[in-house]
Amino acid sequence: MEKYFVNLLLLLKRLTLILLLLTISRLVFYILNYSYFSDPVIWETIKLFIAGIQYDIATILAFNILFIILYLLPGSYHFHRKVHTIMKILFIVVNGIVLASNFADCEYFKFVNKRTTADILPYIFLSDDLVTLMPRFIRDFWYLFMIWFSTLFALWYFYPNQVKPEKSIQILWFKYIYQGVFSILLLGIFLVGFRGTRLKPLRIIDAARYTETKNIPLVLNTPFTILKTIGNSRLTEKSYFTEEEAITYFNPVKEYSSDKNFNPQNIVIFVLESFSKEYIGALSGNEGYTPFLDSLIHHALVFPNAFSNGKRSIEAMPSIMASLPTLMTSSYISSGYATNSINSLASLLKDKGYHTSFFHGGSNGTMGFDNFAHSAGIDEYYGMNEYGKGKDFDGNWGIFDEEFLQFYATKLNSFEEPFFSSVFTLSSHHPYTIPGKYKGKFRKGPLKILEAIGYGDFSLKRFFETASEMLWFENTLFVITADHTAQAIKPEYITNLGQFRVPIIFFHPADSSLRGKKNLITQQLDIMPSVFDYLNYNEPFISFGNSVFRPREDHFALTFQNGIYQYIENGYMLIYNQNEGPISLYHFETDPLLENNLLRTSQNTRIEMIKKLQSIIQVYNHSMIRNEMVVR
Repeated sequence: MEKYFVNLLLLLKRLTLILLLLTISRLVFYILNYSYFSDPVIWETIKLFIAGIQYDIATILAFNILFIILYLLPGSYHFHRKVHTIMKILFIVVNGIVLASNFADCEYFKFVNKRTTADILPYIFLSDDLVTLMPRFIRDFWYLFMIWFSTLFALWYFYPNQVKPEKSIQILWFKYIYQGVFSILLLGIFLVGFRGTRLKPLRIIDAARYTETKNIPLVLNTPFTILKTIGNSRLTEKSYFTEEEAITYFNPVKEYSSDKNFNPQNIVIFVLESFSKEYIGALSGNEGYTPFLDSLIHHALVFPNAFSNGKRSIEAMPSIMASLPTLMTSSYISSGYATNSINSLASLLKDKGYHTSFFHGGSNGTMGFDNFAHSAGIDEYYGMNEYGKGKDFDGNWGIFDEEFLQFYATKLNSFEEPFFSSVFTLSSHHPYTIPGKYKGKFRKGPLKILEAIGYGDFSLKRFFETASEMLWFENTLFVITADHTAQAIKPEYITNLGQFRVPIIFFHPADSSLRGKKNLITQQLDIMPSVFDYLNYNEPFISFGNSVFRPREDHFALTFQNGIYQYIENGYMLIYNQNEGPISLYHFETDPLLENNLLRTSQNTRIEMIKKLQSIIQVYNHSMIRNEMVVR
C-alpha cells in the first residue's frame, strides 16, 4: 500500500508540473498582449492569474483523464518499466498539445481579441490552409515555437520518475479493495476540481466574476475554451417577454413600402480584409494609410460610427450578406443551424432577376465561404481555382489583391445586368505579403499590417480605374466595409468598443445624394436593409439591422463573444452577461476609453437598453431554433 501512495504522490507532482507550465504560458500570453488588457497594476494582475488557476486545474484534469484513471486503477502494473515509459510519452504528447494551443493564442488573440473556441477545429482538420501556412508561421513566430519546445523539454526533463521502476510487484488481493476505494474517492475529488465547487460546472462566462469584460481572456486558457465549446453551439429559448411584447422592442421583419418603382441598380459589396477604421485617415482623423479610400470618401456617404458584428471573417459573411449576427458560441457557418433557411441580398434580389456572385482569391473552401455563398442563394462562386493563374499566388493565402480585383472587374463586365456581387480581399491578412515589385512603395507604420493595407488600398484604386471605363459602372451602388478590425495603434481602438470600429461606405458614381458623413450608429447588419431600401424593394424580409436611410429607426450595433453581449445605441454601450445580466454601461462619446461605469447612475438608459437587447436575443434564439429566419 505504501508504494501505491508513493505512486499517487508522483501523479500529483506530474499534474503540478503541467499546472506550472500553464501558468508560464499565461504569463507569455499576458506579456505579448500587454497593451490590450486594462488595469496593468501588479496586484490586480496577480489576482487574475490566481483566478485562472481553477481553469488550468479543470483543463489539466479534463485532458489528462486517461492518464489519471490509469494511475488510479488498483494493481501493480504502474511499477512496470514499459508502462512507466508509455505513460510518460502519453503525458508529454497530451500536455504538449494543451500548451501548444495556449501559445498559438498568444498571437492569434491580437486578431480576434478572444480565446479560440471549438469552431476553429474544422478549419484545422478539414482545410489545407494550416499545412500550407505552417512554414510561414514557424518563421514569423519562431519565438513562440522556441518557448513551446522549451516547455516540452521541461515536461520530459522534470517529469517526476519512479526511483526504480520494477518489472513486476505482487499485491495481496485485499489491498486491491483498499486501493479501489481510495481511488474512487480521489477520482471524486478530481471531478470536483474539473467542474468547480459551484452548483453548475465551471463555465467560460464564470470568468466575468473576477474582472471586467476586457480582461476575461487573461483568466481563461485556450484548451478550456475549446473543450467547453465543442458541441455547445446550441441555443436555448429565452422568454424575457411574451412574443407580442418582444417585437414591440425589436421586430426583425422589415418592409419598406414605397410609392416608387423598384430601381434595379447593380450592387457590388467590397469586404476588405482587416481594414480597421483607425487605418483610414479620412475617418479616424489620424494619419492614414489609405490615400485612395480617403479620396473616395469625399464623394460617398460614410458612417464614422460604424461597427463590425464580430472579430472574425467567418462571422462577417452572414452579417453583411444576410443581416444575420452570430449571437452564439460558434460562428453561424460552423454551427448546427447552418442549414437553416435564410434570406439574403442574393436570394431576394435573384427573385428580381439579378445575377448573383461571390469572389474570394483564397483556396476554394477556405472558411466555408463557398458553402455559405451557396446557402445564401449566390449562384456563382469564384475562388483561386477559377482564377487559375499560379504566378499570382502570394505563397500563403491566395491571389494577390491587385490581380484578383482586375479579374473581378473583368468578370463583372461579362455579367448580365442587373447583378449583385461581392468580393472579399485577402492581401491584408497575416502574413501581409505584397508583391516584390511594390516593396517600398507603400507607407509603413508601427504595425506590419499597414504596408499591406496600403497595397490593398492601391489594388482597390486599380479596380475603380478599370471599372470606371465599363458601361455598368454608372448603374452601380458600391458598398465598402471591412470584415473586422486588426491590431490597434491608439488606446481608444483597443477598448471593447474600438476593436469593432470599421468603415461602412456607400458610393454611387451617378448619385450625388450619397455624399457626406452621418453619425448614426451603424453596423454590418445594416447593409442588407439599406441596400433594399435604396432599391425601393417593398417586400417583407428578415433583418437584424436597419436601413441607414431611415434615421428615425432605432440604430444600434451588437456583438457577442465569450458569453458577453455588447449593445451600442445613442452614444452608450451596454455590456451584458448572458447568464447574469448587465455588467457595465458607458457613455462612449464623452468617455472613449470606457473608464466610467454608469450602470448604477443612468438607470433609465440602462433599463431601455436591456429591454431592447433582451428582445433581440429572444427573437434571435427563437427564430434560429425554429428555423424561422425567412418570411413565410
